[in-house]
Formats: sequence, C-alpha cells, structure tokens
Amino acid sequence: MATRVAGSLCLATRLGVEMIVSSMKEYEEKAVSLALNHPKLQDLTNRLKAVRMSCPLFDTPRCVRNLERSYFNMWNLYCFGKHPQHFKVSENDSEFPFDR
Repeated sequence: MATRVAGSLCLATRLGVEMIVSSMKEYEEKAVSLALNHPKLQDLTNRLKAVRMSCPLFDTPRCVRNLERSYFNMWNLYCFGKHPQHFKVSENDSEFPFDR
C-alpha cells in the first residue's frame, strides 16, 4: 500500500512516471542512478520546489478547511439522527458558513 501512496505522490507533484518503479530492484537502481547523477537529482529537486507553491498536495490551509468541513458534515448527520453516509466536501463558502 505504501508503494501506491508513493506513486500517487509522484503523480500529484507532477514528477510523474519517471519516479515510479515496480520492484525493489528498480527502486534500488533508481536510487543509485540519482545518487550518481547530481544534475538529474538537482533537476528533480528544482521541479519539486517549483510545484510546491501551486500543487494542492502542499496547500495545508485548504486541506485543513476541507477536513473541518468533513467533520462538520459528519456532526450534522449525527445530530439529525442520520446514519453515516458518503458525501462530497464542497468548497463553496455559502454551504459552509463557519469558515474563519
């Protein structure tokens, strides 16, 4: 499961498939290759730094806001005696009037 998470992180940060491997052997080869190729490693580092400010993955305030909205929705379901159910978190402020 951790490998799927790591793959998702690579895709979310737009480092893409060049960082995704399918075996421990490939992982080791990739690590050694990057360790021996400083310009390539620096390129990956620079690309990650560049996307950091625009990638939703690094937008902590948005993540916290949406987590709070999720808790609010779950609490409302409980208070109205409803069973747990799937819902989509809306980023529409009119649907969540308690944002600070």
